[in-house]
Amino acid sequence: MKSNRHDESGFTLLELMAVVGIFGLLLAISVPGITGAARNAKLKGASEAMASDLRYARSLATAQRRTFAVAFHANSYSVVRLSQPITVLTRQLPPGITCSAPDSAKFFAWGLTEAATITVTNSHRSKTVQLLATGSVSHD
Repeated sequence: MKSNRHDESGFTLLELMAVVGIFGLLLAISVPGITGAARNAKLKGASEAMASDLRYARSLATAQRRTFAVAFHANSYSVVRLSQPITVLTRQLPPGITCSAPDSAKFFAWGLTEAATITVTNSHRSKTVQLLATGSVSHD
């Protein structure tokens, strides 16, 4: 006996369109969260790099027994040796990240510093890097 039933495997066009529509909806919902997380990660990375560079400037000052300064600009900062001036390091902040700080922070040969508060900001959030007079650096 012959059967009239067709054994076809696969998906119909309607089923494929429904799956693509669901994926598109999920993607549209998740994009703002992903871009926000990427923006926050970039801000956190910039503040951690700045804290690390401040620690580096302090270690240079104590190791070489010379005064170093970190000069801050809106989109960058530089580590500079003050006696026999030479720029040791210049770092550009990532696009969209700015910093507000005093003109500079000094690191003295004996390990102490001038206290400073540096604010690293993007369009939505900000992070603070604290430089204490004792030479320690912290960030949130």
